[in-house]
Amino acid sequence: MALLKESRMANTNGKAELVLKNANLMTMDTSNPRAQAVAMTLGKFSGVGSNEDVEGLVGPDTKVIDVGGNTVLPGFIDGHIHVLSSGVKHVNMADCDVPTLTQVQSSLKERADSTPAGMWVQGFKFDDTKTDRTASNEGRHLYKEDLDAITTNHPMMVAHRAGHVFYLNSAGLEAGGYNDESEDPPGGRLGRDPNTGKLNGIVYERAIDHIRFGLIPVDTDEVRREGLRTICRMLNRVGLTSVHDARVTAEEFQTYQDGKADDDLTLRIYALMWYPQFPALRDAGIKTGLGDDMLRVGGIKMVADGAIATRTAYLSEPYEGSMCDHGILAMEAAEIEQQVMDMHKAGFQVCIHANGDATIDMVLTAYERAQKAHPRSDTRHRIEHCTLVNPELLARMKAMGVIATPFCTYVYHHGEKMRYYGEQRLEWMFAQRSFIDAGVVSTGATDYPPGPFEPLLGVQSCVTRTDSTGKEWGINQKISIEEALRLYTLNGAYASFEEKIKGSVEVGKLADLVVLGSDPTKIDPLAIKDIEIMRTIVGGKTVYEG
Repeated sequence: MALLKESRMANTNGKAELVLKNANLMTMDTSNPRAQAVAMTLGKFSGVGSNEDVEGLVGPDTKVIDVGGNTVLPGFIDGHIHVLSSGVKHVNMADCDVPTLTQVQSSLKERADSTPAGMWVQGFKFDDTKTDRTASNEGRHLYKEDLDAITTNHPMMVAHRAGHVFYLNSAGLEAGGYNDESEDPPGGRLGRDPNTGKLNGIVYERAIDHIRFGLIPVDTDEVRREGLRTICRMLNRVGLTSVHDARVTAEEFQTYQDGKADDDLTLRIYALMWYPQFPALRDAGIKTGLGDDMLRVGGIKMVADGAIATRTAYLSEPYEGSMCDHGILAMEAAEIEQQVMDMHKAGFQVCIHANGDATIDMVLTAYERAQKAHPRSDTRHRIEHCTLVNPELLARMKAMGVIATPFCTYVYHHGEKMRYYGEQRLEWMFAQRSFIDAGVVSTGATDYPPGPFEPLLGVQSCVTRTDSTGKEWGINQKISIEEALRLYTLNGAYASFEEKIKGSVEVGKLADLVVLGSDPTKIDPLAIKDIEIMRTIVGGKTVYEG
């Protein structure tokens, strides 16, 4: 191993607080891709090289950890995940990620029994294609009768895992002002019994908004703080050190600030602010980037279409087996363009959820028109998910410097849903190979709760394009392990304008690391998801130890 150059030590004065030695260190730094040891001082890397190279930074108070040849990587970065809101759900909602309707109902009943009559009961992570699924049954949705059997004394709302479809009992429908004569609201749809035309309790997209954001009480400060502690523990345990929280309200941002002040925040947060917050941020003179290494105002987040997991993404061609179902467009083109124009002009990064190719086209048109009207350099506007692409869309993204944040765990976890898109369309979905080849920056992202949040599961899914049953989907989009690891490190940092301070192990960068039990480049790619996370380090401090 080449000797560490003196310049690599120049930023440190004194001794390191923490040193890892005897490591298989994959730095993600192209100028120094492999190392054996790393030193950390005052929350930053102060030495990278051989054991001998960093020996001079070891003092009497330095903690030295011999990792015994284990693989060390920069801390993982999830470029699109619902962080605090998920933590809160784990605190005050029923987890419906169970395989049978009976178990779903049992979990919801337990929550209802402890909730005063008349108050909302909520559940999350229900998945129709995984509930009562057998060889002869493709799964089932929830209907109002299923929820009425649990309680009629509470309005009830259960969120599909994708977060774009919701299930209400009769009391919930009534509270929301819906009856059998109700028309579909703009940007949404009401589910109906195909035989009777009566409401069946399923509510799609923006048809739920006035209930979610108006009728259901805002979570208390105490619940949000407990949710923050809960989700930090969960994400640190899988090696995550930085996250882009994909829908942050003013109340949630306050919770992040309070958690940071009290040392409850063990993840670096890039907050994509929910678009209703935009006018206040703009009027206060705030722009993307305000904050520090732990908590930063990111872009403005909007949702333009439906979801992949619920088959509501807005596609140019109908879904498999349908003659006319293209999905749901949650925002019309004119609304997208006006919002983008205002946010772009105000100096914000714009981050729009767009899954279908038709929606992506609309979003790119809005970005192009905003840039033409108000030229800016290095905007790094994003398309959240950016699921179904084509060569023309990729060329436009490259020309604009638009970033993609595709689902990385979906092929593995949601394989049974891929049949709705067809083999040919899957060749252009979650298109990491095409993004790389076209020169479009893409990230590692999971969108939890819609997808599992484990980064190594995302790496495996991108590398193998194989679902949990062993079936491959769109194998032309396979990428190498090294490319997949870059998505979850340097590319994630780039998407938040932070590539100069994190994403690779280099002297002067933030001391964020994950220690793995196996080298992902040397094992069966189908076993990557099972690699043990042995230690997670944020700013030179261990936040998880297995």
